[in-house]
Amino acid sequence: MRENVGGAREDLRPMVPRDALEEWLDVVRQNTEGSTPDTYERQVGRFIDWCEERGLLNINEVTGRHIKAFRDDLVSDLSKTTLTNTLRTTRQFLQFGVALEAVEPVLPEAMSQIIPALTKGEESSDLLLGQERAHAIIEYLDEYRKASREHALFLLLWDTGCRISGLRALDVGDFDAEDGTVTFRSRPDSGTRLKNGAASERINVLDEATVEIVDAYVRLHRLDRTDDYGREPLLTTKFGRHATTTVRRLTYELTQPCLRGGCPHDEDPDTCQFREHGHESKCPSSLSPHPIRTGRITDLRNQGVRITHVAGRVDAIPETIRRYYDKPDLGQDLDRRRRAMEDLGL
Repeated sequence: MRENVGGAREDLRPMVPRDALEEWLDVVRQNTEGSTPDTYERQVGRFIDWCEERGLLNINEVTGRHIKAFRDDLVSDLSKTTLTNTLRTTRQFLQFGVALEAVEPVLPEAMSQIIPALTKGEESSDLLLGQERAHAIIEYLDEYRKASREHALFLLLWDTGCRISGLRALDVGDFDAEDGTVTFRSRPDSGTRLKNGAASERINVLDEATVEIVDAYVRLHRLDRTDDYGREPLLTTKFGRHATTTVRRLTYELTQPCLRGGCPHDEDPDTCQFREHGHESKCPSSLSPHPIRTGRITDLRNQGVRITHVAGRVDAIPETIRRYYDKPDLGQDLDRRRRAMEDLGL
């Protein structure tokens, strides 16, 4: 195959790396809900910045040596897990470049030799919200903020183990107090596509306490608002449907330990900067929705719920649950094995 003087193959479509990134992100946003597009933009943005700093202004010219140099430059700045995830996402971006006929086809395939391998422990974070802490938050909400928006939001997250995209997608009509259920529907044409599209749609039976609180919230405290598409969100702000950032901020706030007692970080809650609006995530003990999901999945497995049933409830395949979400400690793992063995005898 003939090459240009600059090293790019003549049959490749010349393309500025940042333009290729924007085209790829457009596709990602069409097919993916939640924080994934922002994460991808941040990760591949590192590679685009690196290319621009070195005068690589045609993605055709990127070679395996460039990818290795990019990796080597990041080793001292990123953890092994973050580095690996950044390179994996960059490989996805370059695979899109192959589809655009702008990247040499063998490049993303060869990257497996450059991307560091992770152990099972390194593949996923052990961060989760434990059952005891979750119940403490629920008790606080029961006593001091009963049937509030925050009360309904936290119970739905914990009870269903849903993603942010699932929580945001809920309309008033998706909650059935009489049947005690909530239905997750993917509505990409009106801004709330579930992570796996129609495959993520499901009906979850809710705990009686969740039904009672969500019903009371809708009747007594829900702001009567519609979103930009004329739909009626189940959980509302004064502007309409919750933004992803708002859901995150609320969970950061609700998981701060000083909300229920003393501060383990020797801060005064009255003057702590982490209590200020927009700074909740900086508290070392605050958690985003993802550890709530992980904690609930682990809790369900600890209670003996079959992994296939958990998978259907939280919209994740069993292998993904085993690899990323089910995080029992040693005592919980022992209890599971004890239950499995107690009736077997010798």
